[in-house]
Amino acid sequence: MKRKYEVIGIVIDTEKEAQKCSFLSAVLDCKIENFAKITDFFLGGGEDRKVREYFSNLPTLKKDPLSVQAMLELAGLEMKENCGIEELTLGEKKLLLLIKLVADTSKQYIFQSLFQDMEENEVQSAVRLIVEMSTYMNVILLSSSSEGYEICDRVIQWSGNDGRGHIARSKIKDMCIMPPFVMRDILKVIRASETAEVVIPLWEVIPGEYEEYAHQVLNSNAGKKGFVYRYISHRPFRSGDIYWIMEHQLQELEVDGRPCFEKVSLMADEATINVTCSEYFFRCCKELETIFYHYTENHVEEL
Repeated sequence: MKRKYEVIGIVIDTEKEAQKCSFLSAVLDCKIENFAKITDFFLGGGEDRKVREYFSNLPTLKKDPLSVQAMLELAGLEMKENCGIEELTLGEKKLLLLIKLVADTSKQYIFQSLFQDMEENEVQSAVRLIVEMSTYMNVILLSSSSEGYEICDRVIQWSGNDGRGHIARSKIKDMCIMPPFVMRDILKVIRASETAEVVIPLWEVIPGEYEEYAHQVLNSNAGKKGFVYRYISHRPFRSGDIYWIMEHQLQELEVDGRPCFEKVSLMADEATINVTCSEYFFRCCKELETIFYHYTENHVEEL
């Protein structure tokens, strides 16, 4: 499938910069479709409907069952045609709405917060639909993070930090094992470094009592939502697993929508984590007066 148009990703704080988003919509004459409000969208149309009934009401697809089947297969939803919409996951509901928008060639949309809270396989399905759409028009993505933006031909960082940086863990799906006091000590080590290649001694950033506490929390919640950690196969968790989780989660941290680190390597024998900071993150650590850490949705702390 040959793409003729671009996929453009815009990183901006969609809540704080709502006026800028509206301005962008007006200038480009595109409607913003906010996927973060997907539940409201389907409640308005009746979540008790089945998937096939949803498509039967779409003017662009109701007379073309073959196109419907092709779209469902592209989105990985071919086995969900007879399911009720309320049975679908949040990501599958997003894919359902995305199919509708891809099929509607009469308008151009800006997709806001499409990839957030999607499982990895759902992100890949959304990417396939976007590739299909980019064969006949430009696709514009809008989000507070660059999650899923690997598909983009261009990524635009559209936000000024006014002397402040924002570290977000939006890509981390499981419980984050780096609370603010750990991140504060990690930043202290980075700020003291003369280069972007930094050796972080684990004994300086992870207190022994916290390691023991985190180990107990991991095992008491193993298998529950938010405690999956698919990259660790054994259960129960072992005492040193917190550092492997830390290595993985550091790779997923973002500052102002950009990756914090280009490379993260746990050196277990040396009890260190070696990181290569991205140029932007290293500059933030050195120059910004304030850096905020968005540890959870409702917990933001100054580092």
